[in-house]
Amino acid sequence: MGSGSKNVNSQESSPKVGVILINRNGYSLTEDCVRSLVATKYPNLLVVIVDNGSRQEDLDRLKELEQREPSVCIHPLGYNAGFTRGNNAGAQLALDRGADYIWILNNDTEVRSDAIELSVRAFAEHKLDPRNTIVSSIITYFENDNVWCNGLRDMKLFNFPRGIDKGRPAVEVARSGIVFKEADYSVGCSMFFSKEFVSAHGLMNEEFFIYYDDLDFSLGKRNLHIQQPLVRHKVSSTAGNKGAERFTPFQAFLFAKNGIHFYFRKKKIPVWEKLVYLGFTQWVFVLLYVRDWKTFKAHCKGYWEGLTKPGKPYIPA
Repeated sequence: MGSGSKNVNSQESSPKVGVILINRNGYSLTEDCVRSLVATKYPNLLVVIVDNGSRQEDLDRLKELEQREPSVCIHPLGYNAGFTRGNNAGAQLALDRGADYIWILNNDTEVRSDAIELSVRAFAEHKLDPRNTIVSSIITYFENDNVWCNGLRDMKLFNFPRGIDKGRPAVEVARSGIVFKEADYSVGCSMFFSKEFVSAHGLMNEEFFIYYDDLDFSLGKRNLHIQQPLVRHKVSSTAGNKGAERFTPFQAFLFAKNGIHFYFRKKKIPVWEKLVYLGFTQWVFVLLYVRDWKTFKAHCKGYWEGLTKPGKPYIPA
C-alpha cells in the first residue's frame, strides 16, 4: 500500500488517522463513503475496509477499489464477525500500521471535507485527554439536513437511549469553530479516538456483536460532539431495513438481549430501574418497532437470553 502523490512533509507532520469501515455485501455504500473520505485530502489517511463475509462479487470490487485508492486497505475476514469483532480487527490492523487515531465509521455514511481535520484539531487545540475522550459530531440524515444524532443520553429511570437533538434542523444546533456538546454516550456510527485510548481501555467488547456495543464502549468516558454536521447517515442501510421504523427479527433479538446485558451488567442500574426496564422499557421497543409475529418471537428470545445467558456472544446462523 503506497502513500500516493501527497506532500511528504505534510504527511509526516499530520497524525495518521485510520478509518475503519465494515462491509457486508454493501459495496456501493462503502465506495461512496471512501470517496468522501478521499475527498477530505487529509495527508496521512488509512482506510481499512473490513469485509464481513461478502459475496465474491463484492470482494472483487473491493480489491479493484484498493488498487485505485492508495489509502485503502482491504481486510477480508471470510465470515460475518459482526460490528464489534470486525471493527476490532480493522482497528488493530490500523494500529499495527502506525495509526495515531482510529475513526470507527459506518460504511453507510458520507463525511464533510474537513471532518478529519477538525477531529484531529479538537484533540490538539483543546488539549483533550487522549486516554479518555471520544470525539464525534452532529450526524444528519443523508436525505435532509435534520439531526439524526448529536450524542446519546439515557432517559432517567427508564434507561431508554435517546439521540440528542434528533429531528431538529442542523442549522439550529450547529456552531462555528470547534464547539463541543457533551453526552452520556457516543454512537457507533462515528467514534474518533486515539491510540492512547485503546492502550487505556482496549477495543470493543465482542460480547455485543452489534447494538449497545457503542454504549458499552463509551460508558464513563468523555463523549464530545463537535457542533458541526460532519457526517451524513443513510440510516439503517446496512441492517437491511433502510428508512423503515420497524425491527427485523435480527434487530429485535439483539436489541432485547444486549439492552438487558448492558444496563444490568455494565451500567449496573439499581434494582427498581431493572424492574422498570423489564416491565416497561423493553416493551416500548415492541410497541414502537415490532410489526409481525416472527419479530415478536425474536424479541422474546432475546429478552430471555439477556436474563439467562449473560455475555454469551451472538453467533449468526
